[in-house]
Amino acid sequence: MCPPLRERKDDLPLLITAFLKEFAEENGKALEGIDPRARSILYAYDWPGNVRELRNCMESALVMAKGSTITEDDLPPTLRKGSDEGWIRIPIGTTLEESEKIIIRDTLSAQKGNKSRAAETLGIGRKTLHRKLAEWGEGDDEE
Repeated sequence: MCPPLRERKDDLPLLITAFLKEFAEENGKALEGIDPRARSILYAYDWPGNVRELRNCMESALVMAKGSTITEDDLPPTLRKGSDEGWIRIPIGTTLEESEKIIIRDTLSAQKGNKSRAAETLGIGRKTLHRKLAEWGEGDDEE
């Protein structure tokens, strides 16, 4: 028996390419590729429906694509739904200081304001977290 697709992530690039080529030819659509964000979502997904689900997803994405590149917006909602959970997005060009603020604020938010859990998640002491928040004018209350 063949192992599930979630255990064969190395097969994804070949399968994705083959399916997109097939559906591009069937639909007479020129396709240049998949943008990096969409590719990350595809690789992170567990594919509980295995190859059949991947095939259907690629057909849908190709049909939905407005341009010659498949973007995250072209992917089915089931894939996009949880794509940002557990991730922090920091735009290129963000300073290190501003990146630190984004990471701390988003982690604190993910921990529902619990500073002890946020500090533990970040691998810093609670006092360090409180000091940084105070520096930014955001840390006035203890848990």
